[in-house]
Amino acid sequence: MARLKLITFDLDNTLWPVDAVIRQAEQTTRDWLLERDPALADTLTRASQAALRDQLMAAHPDYHHNLSALRRDTLVEGLKQAGYGEPEARRWAADAFEVFLEARQQVTLFPDVVPTLEQLAGRYQIGALTNGNASLARIGLDHLFGFQHSSESIGRGKPDAPIFLAALASAKVRADQVVHIGDHPNDDVLAARSQGFDAVWANLLEMPWPEPLPADTPTLRSFADLPALLEQLDV
Repeated sequence: MARLKLITFDLDNTLWPVDAVIRQAEQTTRDWLLERDPALADTLTRASQAALRDQLMAAHPDYHHNLSALRRDTLVEGLKQAGYGEPEARRWAADAFEVFLEARQQVTLFPDVVPTLEQLAGRYQIGALTNGNASLARIGLDHLFGFQHSSESIGRGKPDAPIFLAALASAKVRADQVVHIGDHPNDDVLAARSQGFDAVWANLLEMPWPEPLPADTPTLRSFADLPALLEQLDV
């Protein structure tokens, strides 16, 4: 009898590469702002926004669990430094963040993601666990997933336990019936194992072997290989 009942996936750098997506979304947001106020070019730079994000994160570590709030509030602070009053800065930042969020969903999936998920959906429950603000609904993959939990929706992100426990509650399964697949050695693989899940390191980006991972960690390099890999784990 099959043991595994649920597969949970990380999203960024697991189902799609994300770095170029974020850079483009940031540029799209900046362009949107400069169209409305060209004078912001001198004050709302990439470097100044990065510095503000670091300052906010250092002062308020809870931003680690809400990257959307961090990005909005960074825009607010940048606009205030540019001379905008608080109410106007918040209005502009809210609108600019929606521009960012829409652009942030323009991802290109790794090869074979959709056919593989379609194949697996007939046998397993499938869920998503992410620390980011990607939206499966906006991307168009939500029909293949039973649930999506994020650090924002749960209030704590990976590697902490609550987001993994939320997956068990949503799927009504035990920890030993779950395999989690993600690209981050600690937040995905080791964290999932600490909760009693099986775990697979997603190395679609062909990264060097991460030192924290045991040498026998199951590794996914192509989504076309995932069904066979799960068969090997499902004993």
